[in-house]
Amino acid sequence: MKKLIRVILGKFGLDIVRSNSFKGDVYALNKNFENLVSNFESLFGQKFGEIPENETRSELIKDLSGTPPSEAYFIINSLHKTRTIEGEVCEFGVAQGKTSQLIANEIRDWTKKLHLFDSFEGLPEPTEKDVLKDDIFNLGDIKAYAGTISNPETLVRNGLDKMKFPEDRFVVHKGFIEELIKTKFESFPKCVSFAYVDFDFYEPIQIALDFLHKVSKKGAIFMIDDYDFFSTGAKTAVDEFTKQHTGVYEVFIPENIYGHFAILKKIRD
Repeated sequence: MKKLIRVILGKFGLDIVRSNSFKGDVYALNKNFENLVSNFESLFGQKFGEIPENETRSELIKDLSGTPPSEAYFIINSLHKTRTIEGEVCEFGVAQGKTSQLIANEIRDWTKKLHLFDSFEGLPEPTEKDVLKDDIFNLGDIKAYAGTISNPETLVRNGLDKMKFPEDRFVVHKGFIEELIKTKFESFPKCVSFAYVDFDFYEPIQIALDFLHKVSKKGAIFMIDDYDFFSTGAKTAVDEFTKQHTGVYEVFIPENIYGHFAILKKIRD
């Protein structure tokens, strides 16, 4: 993580240097991380738009798993850009729930609900549009990834409970989206202002985007993780979707130093 932050800070002409004054003191190291986060937030705000201060954010960012800190700030930024847009907040693919906690922390004082979608059985079977691009677990075959990245629902719920996020402010939609969209659609949010989509493979991403398009208004933002990374399915799903809805979405693809994701902002109903 430090290497990633150093690369990003380098873009702004800054660097991280070692100081012998800390001498392994954990408190000092934590304060140093908090200061680094604060400085990065200021620089991020100058380039991509300011975000409000949050005293517990640094701890949650330090505890992230799978989501780079730089990408986390785009999630935070997008959340606050859509605060006044009608609709709820969604995360599709929650894994251990670390990003869920980050999102919950940002919307704690809002009235919007957080909808979490996950099978809790790992990744589904890939389709022919999922070609292995980056073999992140060295499994050698995209089909070998089916069932991986499985985490129990209790892990996610316990994480939100630990941070005292109100139980009536979040909904867990358990199951593969391919089935949920057919059998549990009535429990889905009727309107969505922001969504973070981390489904990895083509079919679930395509289903999520089609759903989001139908239940969102102008100004809504969708972030899709793993764009042009891991499986080709994420990029294919996004590219097909934006082509199908030409002129409806503004598309932002960041430099790879920030992570591998795409941001779609709805600019026309």
